[in-house]
Amino acid sequence: MSYFCFMEVILIPAKPKEVKKQKLRVAAYCRVSSADPEQIASLESQVYYYERKIKSNKSWLYRGVYYDVGSGLRTEQRKGLAKMLRQAEKGKIDLILTKSISRLARNTVDVLEATRMLKDKGVDMFFENENLKLSDQQTEFVLTVISAVAQEESRNISENIKWGYQRKFERGEIQTKYKNFMGYTEKSANK
Repeated sequence: MSYFCFMEVILIPAKPKEVKKQKLRVAAYCRVSSADPEQIASLESQVYYYERKIKSNKSWLYRGVYYDVGSGLRTEQRKGLAKMLRQAEKGKIDLILTKSISRLARNTVDVLEATRMLKDKGVDMFFENENLKLSDQQTEFVLTVISAVAQEESRNISENIKWGYQRKFERGEIQTKYKNFMGYTEKSANK
């Protein structure tokens, strides 16, 4: 005689593990071209804007606002940018916000080098004016085109300024920010 024993099996589902979502470590980068009072006021506004924007987002962790005062053509002189890129390389930043591609640099090679390094380290960057994320598929092509246009625009502005100075020199109008320059004293045309 065989006996069959039937047992009732109760399935108890496992409790889902609570996944604590890590906050995104976010920084921002700002730059103005000169130390003119209007430019400095603009820089202060940008820093304030990004500090508030990052700190007010509950899923973000504030990692600072880095900034520089100076030309967009020479990235090697920009200490704020260099410091931010070092922090990103060390894995301390996940996302960088900036106003536009031209704030990062007006030199195509510098833009591509910086953004490729960030991408390799898994750091995303968002360019607000262009509504462009570094992690998007077509970003590098768009970055190349926009930064090339910014570089050419900067070169044209520089050429126009040089041309204007050259015409002033030809007319004998020499302008310096010093009253005494190389042994010469400035004489006003009105005297």
